Amino acid sequence: MKNLKPPSTDIFPSSLLLESRKILGEEFTKLPKKIQTGYALVFWNHSGLIRHNTHNRRSDSFSMNAKEISRYFTDPRNFRAVNDNGYYLKQKYTHHSAIEGQYVALRKEAEGARYCEPTKWVIKTSEAFKGWTEAGVIGSFNGYILNSKVQRFIEAWFAQPESELPQIRGMINQHGDSVKQIASYYGGAIHRNLSKVSKAINIHEQVKINIESLQTHKEQLNHCQRALKYYETETLRKGSTNWNKVLNELAKIEARGGREEGHGEGARALGGVNVKNTYSISLKSIATKDFTADRINERLVEINKLLATAREETSPVIPIFYEEARTGRYTAKNATLQGFHRSVRYAALRGCYEYDINAAHQNILIQLLDKRGIDFPELQVVRDYVKDKQKIRIELSEKLVTPIETVKRIIQALTYGAQLARNKKQSIYDICEGDEELIERVITNQWLNQLSQTFIIAHKHLVGDKKIIKNAVGINSESPNGKAKAMAHILQGCERLVLDALIKHSKSTDVALLVHDCIVYYTPKNPSDLSKIVYESTGLNLRFSEEAY
Repeated sequence: MKNLKPPSTDIFPSSLLLESRKILGEEFTKLPKKIQTGYALVFWNHSGLIRHNTHNRRSDSFSMNAKEISRYFTDPRNFRAVNDNGYYLKQKYTHHSAIEGQYVALRKEAEGARYCEPTKWVIKTSEAFKGWTEAGVIGSFNGYILNSKVQRFIEAWFAQPESELPQIRGMINQHGDSVKQIASYYGGAIHRNLSKVSKAINIHEQVKINIESLQTHKEQLNHCQRALKYYETETLRKGSTNWNKVLNELAKIEARGGREEGHGEGARALGGVNVKNTYSISLKSIATKDFTADRINERLVEINKLLATAREETSPVIPIFYEEARTGRYTAKNATLQGFHRSVRYAALRGCYEYDINAAHQNILIQLLDKRGIDFPELQVVRDYVKDKQKIRIELSEKLVTPIETVKRIIQALTYGAQLARNKKQSIYDICEGDEELIERVITNQWLNQLSQTFIIAHKHLVGDKKIIKNAVGINSESPNGKAKAMAHILQGCERLVLDALIKHSKSTDVALLVHDCIVYYTPKNPSDLSKIVYESTGLNLRFSEEAY
């Protein structure tokens, strides 16, 4: 390891840094290395817009706050000087003489320093502000876009065949540490800096992906994109004649891909298990909603990034590092796979098996209350949901006229204490994507109102007037602001405890992905065995459902 500090898990393709130096020339190469790699991280993480990085007030821009800029450039003022305001370059010296080709960037004029015009490679489009808070997010980040020259050369780099890239390449951090070196320091993919858990309880950082399945899904998305242009619309409504025509074509692409690209009957999946020749879960996933230009474009950005990463690693794998959120939840860096659209995740991990905790937070909530001997009549609605969540989700989906996935998100938000209100500042508004008719159906639904009332009462019992809350993995939350944050801290801490128990009893190379309240394996497991492991380790009696990718 080249540096004494814990290595950064912010990684980018080394070949993209070389391409930046080649295309942007001396203006780039004379910058200090930290600023060069800072730009490389911005280019890599924000050259395409996905749900994870799109600005909440400017859909054409990516969001980036001072904390992220500091990680990349050390000091936001350095970034602003070089990018926006103008800066000074001064030859770098040892004790004896100048270092050829190395310079120091200064924000102010100094003897021997040469003034340089700002690069303007990143253009600010929106200023941050402080506003409402929901689930720990305050206000808005600054919005940015890349300038046209940078955007063009990055798109060209993505399209380059492997033969045109350097033979020696790979994903690295700003100090040049490889993925293997970073993982060696942390014991695997998980970097813990809040909870005290042995680094031996970890998973492998390299995730195997199904290139053929991703390419088939990409072909389907490209077809959707062409169809939207052909019909001169941004949206094809689910169930419409044209939507059905497109879906039929996507099915044909899948059938053709199944025979030609190796995931038909008898093909070997990532975990070595045969995959049957049926429509993929990936196709079924995109068929649950309208086909919209934004969603299609986001998925294409995600797929291109996965394919470029595998190309960089010269193998069908992608490195994923996890950090702890304030509740202890494992969050994949830059949302890689974990925060991507489900259809992309399904395609990338085709042949894997997801094990999801049934009604995770609602079940955990009941058991926490039961252990304290707390019960109240309103809690029965949660018990009913845990007992038969699928039936209730289907009924709500029909009554609200919205997909089951939206129903699940609404219930999850209410679990944390979200309000059933028309207010745009509430998470319900975002979940319903601003659909006023749907919002009205949601906030007037009797069952959802009963559920909402239940969690208000549960909050009084579990949190009350406590100023400091310590969750199941030992992380303190001081003076939690609002019911949502307090309940999330408690419930997500228990959820993390469950994942740790499963990780501890699994081979590190058999875990493909961690997704908050579920774990994805390369090979199938017995759900009853997982429940037994969790009960013996945590005392929580939870059931798992299996979903084959």
